[in-house]
Amino acid sequence: MNLRGGVMKGALSLGSARLVSNLLGAVAILILARLLTPEDFGIVAIATAILTIVQSSTELSLNNALIQRDDIDQTHIDTAWTMALIRSGIICVFFALAAWPLSLIYSNPDLVLVFIVSGVTGAMIGLQNPRIWLATKSMNFMALAFVQLSQKAVAIPFAIGIAMVFQSYWAIIAGNALGAFSAALLSYILVPYRPRISLKHVRAIWSFSSWMFFNQLLETINWRIDQLIIGLVVPKGQLGIYAMADNIAVIPTRETIQPIRHALFPGLANLSNDVGRLTRSHLLAQSTIAMAIAPLGIGLALVAEPAVRIALGDKWLAAIPFVKICAVYYALGTFTVGLQPVAMALAKTKLLFIRQVIAVFVKVPLIIGGLLSGGLIGAALGRFASELITVMIEFLFLRHLLGVSVPEQLRRHALTICGLLAMSLGVYVADTALAQAALSTLAELILKVVAGGVSYAIAIIFAWLAFGRPEGPVTELHTAIGRLANRRKNRRTTTLPVERPQP
Repeated sequence: MNLRGGVMKGALSLGSARLVSNLLGAVAILILARLLTPEDFGIVAIATAILTIVQSSTELSLNNALIQRDDIDQTHIDTAWTMALIRSGIICVFFALAAWPLSLIYSNPDLVLVFIVSGVTGAMIGLQNPRIWLATKSMNFMALAFVQLSQKAVAIPFAIGIAMVFQSYWAIIAGNALGAFSAALLSYILVPYRPRISLKHVRAIWSFSSWMFFNQLLETINWRIDQLIIGLVVPKGQLGIYAMADNIAVIPTRETIQPIRHALFPGLANLSNDVGRLTRSHLLAQSTIAMAIAPLGIGLALVAEPAVRIALGDKWLAAIPFVKICAVYYALGTFTVGLQPVAMALAKTKLLFIRQVIAVFVKVPLIIGGLLSGGLIGAALGRFASELITVMIEFLFLRHLLGVSVPEQLRRHALTICGLLAMSLGVYVADTALAQAALSTLAELILKVVAGGVSYAIAIIFAWLAFGRPEGPVTELHTAIGRLANRRKNRRTTTLPVERPQP
């Protein structure tokens, strides 16, 4: 299977699973936001942030190491599984020892048991079957898609049920634990694998994983550091509002991109010996991802007010400005999301670590400075500024890896940028026109979404024609539509009855 077909198959499989998971997550947020309080979400945010950082600080990218290698046998898989087992044990021990001190830091004794259960959850997530991930190298993504979907499909109904009965943050904590256990179990059912203890290839796997370990740690700190800093200063209710905004804003962009990035890495890894093909494939994939995903994030920012009113209710209205800010900076990340799979495919993982080091040193001062000068809004704006700087750095790193200049990379996104500007104008015009109309919040939301979507599509088409039909996602779509039309035409021609001459 060629790269395009394999990535499309993987993106469809993993994307469909993630889409269903996101829909389930959205429904869960709508329900749990009405059953639980902002303080409950603040406690969950602290536990989740700590767990995510601990997971990342022990993450060795073992599955990616297996995918990147060409010579894999059973002992490589057993070594990766054994390393994962050791990691899971470390996570459990850490939370058992740190639960009480962490509860003192955040002035909440109830967090002791929360941290312990969170540690068990993280350990179970790390013990999934490595053969599930290795199968993606041959572009077989279905088993992984089922495993990822099962985690949410089990966790969310359970969490909602517990919340309806007890109305406690334990609904989310316990639901996450059950979901992690069920996903790990299913991974061994779908792809049979009998683990064996082995450390034979630790050095070979570590040679790829070492820099990914540091990269993953710093990437997670970059993602969660704002909530950890804010949680030390503001009341848990305000942290809950900020965390809820982040949870909403992340769905259309970062959550949607993850399955595409997982699908892109195995395909690019297969082209690691042909940098020219890898570069062309990356540029097409990157521009396509941004064109498809960026408008979802910007669109959410443009309709944040009616969206929050409908989705969360009036008690969450304070989250609106944070949804706007978070949605925009998550949308920025869609323009350089291909950096990680490219660097991994070329075994240049040290570069990813360097990127995260720079990002941490940029982000932390801006968040702290924003928090001290402007409170929560200042912290959010500080994070936005840091994300913008990080994206520009990522363009420079892609230039280093592939030899493609920053102006050329931006040119590949010209159509998307034109579309986003038109979308913003379209929603602004609709908002102005609807200002005096007595419409329901739902009707207002629908009209703004339609106005923004239509403006985006029209602007993309006109810009493509005005720029001379440049190569990229629109050209690919236009070609695909032409092929489909030709197939239908040929099918009709072959099925027409042939007139026979009269005797």
